[in-house]
Amino acid sequence: MDLALAFHHAVRDDQDQAAATIARLRENNRGGDFAYYSAIAAFTADLPLEEPSPARWTDGAQHTPGRWRGLVTARHDALRTSL
Repeated sequence: MDLALAFHHAVRDDQDQAAATIARLRENNRGGDFAYYSAIAAFTADLPLEEPSPARWTDGAQHTPGRWRGLVTARHDALRTSL
């Protein structure tokens, strides 16, 4: 649920709330099966990672942040044009 909440904060461009949610994700998933969730949340909010992600990204770590951020940008643009 926190991952979806982080996406929501990223779309609303609420950096403080996104950072708080990312910190909670990081703490709740430290060393666990879903440790990469905090990296995804940071990518969506365009925030730096505190530590390298443990994930092995399908198309490499170089392209992954931009792809996740692209989802936020697309959603933000869609909301703006629907008003």
